[in-house]
This record gives sequence, structure tokens and C-alpha cells, in this order.
Amino acid sequence: FTVSEGLNIFEIADLYESSGFGKAEDFLKLARDEAFAKSLIGPEAVSLEGYLFPETYQITKFTTTRELVTAMVRRFQAVYKDIEPFAVGANMTRHQIVTLASIIEKETGAPGERPLVSSIFHNRMKKGMKLQTDPTILYGMAVLAGKNPLNISHADILRPTAYNTYVIDGLPPGPISNPGKDALLAAVKPGESTYLFFVSRNDGTHVFSSSYAEHELAVRKFQVDPKAREGKSWRDLNKKEEVPHGK
Repeated sequence: FTVSEGLNIFEIADLYESSGFGKAEDFLKLARDEAFAKSLIGPEAVSLEGYLFPETYQITKFTTTRELVTAMVRRFQAVYKDIEPFAVGANMTRHQIVTLASIIEKETGAPGERPLVSSIFHNRMKKGMKLQTDPTILYGMAVLAGKNPLNISHADILRPTAYNTYVIDGLPPGPISNPGKDALLAAVKPGESTYLFFVSRNDGTHVFSSSYAEHELAVRKFQVDPKAREGKSWRDLNKKEEVPHGK
């Protein structure tokens, strides 16, 4: 059973069922069981979102949903031990680190960009700016609906949910996806930059900006102009592509 980085519990539940291992409803019910989450993670957990480590798990038809979910959490705990030495100076709780890592994981699939994306969120928090990250809008809607929305409208941007970082200050109350090791590491070891904004190039990579004026130019170039999207897809991301270094 292979779980990719950045999937949330709703997506994993659907994958669990489509792969023929069990019912999505059963997986989701267990992953969202607060008492069960607290028994595995601790008092800060309200669900197992963020703690189901993305990896390939060898299971059989006799493996129960509870056994699989427990194994995924145990794997997270084992991997997180490698993150702990770097977390000491981060001035963040483990739950906050996992929450930030889950956002980083959703925002970029380019390995080299993760520290820069992390730096933007750290810089924004230091300045008291809202994080304003779109994946938190989607996740807030998913929590309310019990399933992933297909897309968001302009009205959804300011729709109040506990997770919508266009509305709330700082980090959301918990993770919005299940991050891999690199995203966890980026959360506690952000790149050094003055960046505060980033926008997609439509190919899986981003343009990073330190000022809103720079950001507006990038938005007009890569998002407003329809030609900038033609023939482009994040699926074509070249994992070896170099990204700009922090200023």
C-alpha cells in the first residue's frame, strides 16, 4: 500500500478503498477518531492527519485498518527522531512543525524549493502576516464536508473555517496533509531569504519575491496571461531543476 507525500486523510482513505484493501469510510473514521489519535500521538492530536507517514507498507488481506494506521503512525514517530535534533532551535512544538511541514508539502513538489517555501512562511509569521496559503482553504472545506472539494471559488478564499489562513492568524490548528521527511526537515531548517511571496510558473516550480510589487509582476506574467499556462503542467516538473537561492 503506497502513500505519496502530501496526501491528506481523505485522499488516503479513497486510495485505501480503490486499492481494494478496505472501505474508505472505515479508514477515515479511524483516522478522525480523536481518542484513538490521542492514544497514539498525544493530547495535541484531534485526528491522525499529518502523522500517517507516506511510504510503501506491506500488508495482507488479514491486515486490519487499525493495524495499518498504527503502523503508519509508528513509522512517522521513527522518522521524526531524525528531525528532533533540528527542532530544538525552531521554537515550535512538534504539532506546529508537522502542521507547517504539511503546508510546505502541499505547496511544492520540487525538492529544492521546500526550504525556500518554508522561509516564506517563517518570514510571514515573524512579521505577523497571515500565511495565505490556498491548500488550507481546501482542507478547511474538506473537514466541514467530510471529503475533498474539487476546487475553490473566489468566494471560498474568505470563507471562515478553522484552517483558512486567509482568515486566521498564524498556523492552522493542525496539519492539512501527511508530509514526508524532507518537508519536515524544511519546516525546522528554512532557507535564508527575505522572500514573502511566491507564485506558480505552471510547471511545478515557483517564482519567489521579497516585495508585493515584484509578486504582482510575477502574477501578471505567469497567472494572468493565458499563454503562460499553455502546454504547462505541474506533472512535468523536472526534479533536477535548480531553483533560485535565497537572497
